[in-house]
Amino acid sequence: MERSQAGVGAEAEISRLKERHTEIERRLSELDRHLSLTSEEQLERARLKKEKLRSKDRIAILAQQMKAA
Repeated sequence: MERSQAGVGAEAEISRLKERHTEIERRLSELDRHLSLTSEEQLERARLKKEKLRSKDRIAILAQQMKAA
């Protein structure tokens, strides 16, 4: 029973992370279309890239844990 609840929780988190990952990609694409970025946009772009990598890593970890369960 615990594993199935944990699996459901992991699936929900993966779904949420994938949604966020898509949002980040969309925003990064918008920023990449600009000819130049303000300093705030440069900081946002750097922050988003880091967040995108963290979410991708977390998705991979959760998927691996679900496989092992």
